Formats: sequence, C-alpha cells, structure tokens
Amino acid sequence: MVQSRKPGKQRKEQANVPIHVMRKRVRARLQLDKPDERLAGIRSVTVRVGDTVRVVRGDHAHGGKRVGGKRKANSLSGKVVRLEASSGRLFIEGAKSTKADNKEEAAPIHCSNVVVIRLDETDKLRMQRLTALGGA
Repeated sequence: MVQSRKPGKQRKEQANVPIHVMRKRVRARLQLDKPDERLAGIRSVTVRVGDTVRVVRGDHAHGGKRVGGKRKANSLSGKVVRLEASSGRLFIEGAKSTKADNKEEAAPIHCSNVVVIRLDETDKLRMQRLTALGGA
C-alpha cells in the first residue's frame, strides 16, 4: 500500500486521496455494550451518522478544563450527528466547547479517539455485510 518510504510523500498521498477512499478511513474500534455473536470477529467498523460512540481520549473522555467539566468524570457517550471525512472528525451530540464570547459550538473529535458502542442497524445491507464478516 505504501509506495514510498519518504514521510513527505506519504503525507501528500494521505491528503490527496479521493473522497470515497478517505471516507473508509474514518474507522473506529468496535466495543459493544451488549455482546453480539453476529459481530464476534469484527474489531473495527467505518463510523456512520447514527452510531453511538464513547470518547476514550482527550478532554471529553474524562472531563477537562477546556470543556468545563470535573476531572475524572465519566466519558462522553452519544450519537454521531455529523462527520467530516476529509479531516476524520466526528461531531457527537453533547460534545461542545465554549468560545471566547461564551457561545457554545459543537466540538470535533477525531475518529481514533472514540470506540463504537452501538451500531445503527437501520441499514440492512450494512448489517448483512458486517454479519457475513463476523461469522467467518
């Protein structure tokens, strides 16, 4: 997959991939709250709008100064409201940060900092593909 050993060329390739390839790179680890034998062999999935995720790294993981929470607080969990494939960022309901003028805005969280705890099962084709992979 990697054509060159030069880091600059690798970064350039990463930045200039087509959007359909970039979309598949928005993946996160699958750690379901309730074990599902259909998805037993699957470690990670492509994140979609509607999936429920839990933040495991960063300020939203255990409350920090930036989000105005208490330290050692519980991790933020919520549904994915929007995602940006070009930057690999997710917007989760409840993930907000305060601007300088005290207005709140949605905070983007990178897909590598979350785990998927519940899949959105409305897409039958997606579930067929995942269960076919999990059962194998």
